[in-house]
Amino acid sequence: MKVYKNVLSVLFCFIFSLFAYQPLRAQEAYHINFKIDDYANDTLIIGFYYGEKQLVKDTVYATKKGEFTFKGTEKLDDGMYIALMKPENTFVQFIVFGEDNKFDIKFNKAETAKLSFKNSPENKRFYDYMDYIKEKRDMATPMRDSLTKLKEKGKDDPSLQSKLDKIDVEVKAYQEKFIKDYNGSYTANLIESNFDVVVPEYEGPEEEVQLKRYRYYKQHYFDYMDWNFPALIRTPYVHQKIDYYVKKLTVQSPDSLIISVRDVLKKLENNPDAEKYYLSHFLNEFANSKIIGMDKVFVYLADNYYAKGKATWVKEENLKKILDSANDLRNILIGEIFPNITTFKEDNTAVVLHNVKSKYTLLVFWAPDCGHCKKSMPDILKYAEEFKSQGLTTITVCTKGGDKANTCWEGVKEKQMEALINTGDQYQRYRQLVHFQTTPKMFILDEKKEILFKDLPAEEIGNVMKEIIKMDAEKGKKS
Repeated sequence: MKVYKNVLSVLFCFIFSLFAYQPLRAQEAYHINFKIDDYANDTLIIGFYYGEKQLVKDTVYATKKGEFTFKGTEKLDDGMYIALMKPENTFVQFIVFGEDNKFDIKFNKAETAKLSFKNSPENKRFYDYMDYIKEKRDMATPMRDSLTKLKEKGKDDPSLQSKLDKIDVEVKAYQEKFIKDYNGSYTANLIESNFDVVVPEYEGPEEEVQLKRYRYYKQHYFDYMDWNFPALIRTPYVHQKIDYYVKKLTVQSPDSLIISVRDVLKKLENNPDAEKYYLSHFLNEFANSKIIGMDKVFVYLADNYYAKGKATWVKEENLKKILDSANDLRNILIGEIFPNITTFKEDNTAVVLHNVKSKYTLLVFWAPDCGHCKKSMPDILKYAEEFKSQGLTTITVCTKGGDKANTCWEGVKEKQMEALINTGDQYQRYRQLVHFQTTPKMFILDEKKEILFKDLPAEEIGNVMKEIIKMDAEKGKKS
């Protein structure tokens, strides 16, 4: 009887430990085992794609030589992940999608293109597809090279072209069947998103045909993109597509870019993760752009998204900085009428900007102790004189105020600026309307005081003025 009790006790403990183990295992939201042959390092870095970036998710340490377990109790976001090996930083890619989050990966460190998976239909599909595409590409590449060489010699090979066309048809049919069979999967979405637009044939003058082709291509560029796809932002291909649309398919003018950026953000309204990423991405991109005039896109985003509470993730102090920056820029955007500031000559005569009648105005904010101003002034003086006969009036505003205001007039003489309309304001009242951090700050205005150009290097004033005068002359001919 005593033996029987001991057996029951052991059995009870075993059953208890079994039940205690099961819930712990079940609590794991993901569990991915790696077996990497010929990998001696004890560290594996797990990263993931996020827009144009690759971010680190976790650092995993070896349980045995070449064996690692990446696991956790909080569900991983759907997307493409990376396992990076040290110290060479070679890596493999794997997919976590839906319920496909507990599986095994096996490969050799030297052959990262050859992976085997257990319990992961999504990853097997992906790598089967990649193997198929590689096989077809290896077949097609030498044929394309041969055709290119023949064309360089003015020759052709219709039979070779026919073989290439056949491969293209086979690949297209394979892709379409894949998408139909595995609709909604990560790999199917990847394939479909990368389909290119088939542009119809147009007739007419070459220039008109090219314009129609461009407009159709841009209009239908995103036809195959599923903007609501949950893993959209965690893919290695979507950012390139969006980036190409904004930077290559869009005319690089602020107004055109505003339309394209707005269209992208509208398409992402039902995909919060991707919308958040791209709103932040565009704001930073145009805030830091080196291209003159792109601050207009920054102000548009600040006004229409951040000021309207659509960027809920931004801390209040950072939001204030964004909105303050937009307010500082608002009055001095290209295309806007420059504020009607009033500044004063040395004899205290007021100069009201909008009362200065001139076809063009070069407005220069400067300081007598500014090194860049000293370097720029010879070019400013040169072009002020060169274009004076063509309607250019040059007005300078010294930015020194208070007890340093008198240094302005000393600086005018020192830099031989007497031929210009030199002004300043002891109380710097113009700063209520015009905000900037550095000098020299230059603007070219038309006769209505609309900002035509700004922030140009002094040595470029001549080239810019020639272009402005040329464009005005062409407008006059058309009129």
